[in-house]
Amino acid sequence: MMLAEGLLPEFLTPEGQVLLWSFVVFFGLLAVLWKFAWGPIMHALEEREHNIQKKIDDAEAKNREALAKMADYEKRINAAKDEAAKIVAEGKRDVELVKADILKEANAEAAKSLERAKREIQLAEQAAVEEIRNKVIDLTADISQRVIEREIKTEDHKRFIEEAIQRIEKN
Repeated sequence: MMLAEGLLPEFLTPEGQVLLWSFVVFFGLLAVLWKFAWGPIMHALEEREHNIQKKIDDAEAKNREALAKMADYEKRINAAKDEAAKIVAEGKRDVELVKADILKEANAEAAKSLERAKREIQLAEQAAVEEIRNKVIDLTADISQRVIEREIKTEDHKRFIEEAIQRIEKN
């Protein structure tokens, strides 16, 4: 048998046949897997990669959109803060103007009241002086009339007394 074994080519020996059939089955199975498994697996992987990339792109777009909205909101917040500060400043300015107007009006009213009081005092003083003067004239005329007992008329006495008072006032 040795001779027979040595004369046969190696691929005809049982080990060679197993090796040959192993290659045939391997490459056949490889062809079947390539046709029915490898293609769908690769297609599924490519589709999955495409879906993942789409989700990443969508997430990046949403992130950019969110950042843009956040920047817009920050601008709006800053604008609102500036507007609020402006309103507060205007309010303070208006309060100061109203305060100044109220003080001005109060001072003017106080000055008017003071002037009115001075005029009233002056008028009252003049009225009192005039009344005293008239009473002094009447009293003096009455006393002089009694003293002189009708030598000079009452009108003459009043005139004399008025002249005397005017001279006194000038001095």
